Amino acid sequence: MTQAEASLTLKSSRHAIHLTGGLCEPAGPLHKYVFLGSLKKRNEEMRSFILEAAAAQERLEVVVDAFRQLLAQDVFRDLLTAEGLSVAPEPLLDRVAGKHPQTEAAPARSDYSDPVNRRLPGGICPEALDLLSDCVVPLKMFGLLRQVVPGRQVEIAKLMIALGRVKLNTARVFIILTPQSQLADPSRPRQQFPGIEAGQLAAMETELADLSTRFKRAAEWSGTWNLELIAARGYILQLMESAKVVRYLAQHFPQHLAEFQTVLDFSMHIDPSVRRRKHPGPKLEKDR
Repeated sequence: MTQAEASLTLKSSRHAIHLTGGLCEPAGPLHKYVFLGSLKKRNEEMRSFILEAAAAQERLEVVVDAFRQLLAQDVFRDLLTAEGLSVAPEPLLDRVAGKHPQTEAAPARSDYSDPVNRRLPGGICPEALDLLSDCVVPLKMFGLLRQVVPGRQVEIAKLMIALGRVKLNTARVFIILTPQSQLADPSRPRQQFPGIEAGQLAAMETELADLSTRFKRAAEWSGTWNLELIAARGYILQLMESAKVVRYLAQHFPQHLAEFQTVLDFSMHIDPSVRRRKHPGPKLEKDR
């Protein structure tokens, strides 16, 4: 957002001016037990999500590798054509062809560090305000966010939204463990807690930063991985309805047949419709 666009936002939105003007941060420091409890929960949630996303990516890679080998076989391609199964999901074919490398690069981030062009008078970055516009946000949230630079405001907003925790204590944990260089006032000392040494807080900061980075990537790509896995699972269900295809796989590629069954079992928690089947049912179209 340019300075002109930010000015237009101000002129056209009294709500934005009201939210960001003259608000104070929550009174009093965060208690130690609340800080540690909230940090533990957020870290556990991020780790759990990262593991689930990694499992989906791994299963997708297994499917892609299997089809890459199978589709290289003339006999298998002819069998698919004869069985009317030659039309596979486009996302799957794209990955088989290498059009979707597994190491997808994250989209380039905009630079939100310029406080002149990127901030509203209340100290809140327009991008952060826009991200939170559809959330139920405690008013004192903005008093917290303006303690950090615009880029960190955006990062914290994205993390809270992805976690489904747009809460004051969640924001306070992220802000307490924000690197000193990303504070709006770098000279402001970090909140200290009785019994927690500076080195321990530094270790918490490093751990949270690492988890946040991996969580953001997982949140960015897990939807794509799961949708493509669901599409691939639908195609695998079609293959399993063909006795000839199953017989061919059992005779020549038993490992891939077992992998396909594992993928079908894994997909049960991704797409609940699988739970309603005791065995492969009618042809399943790509959903969602």
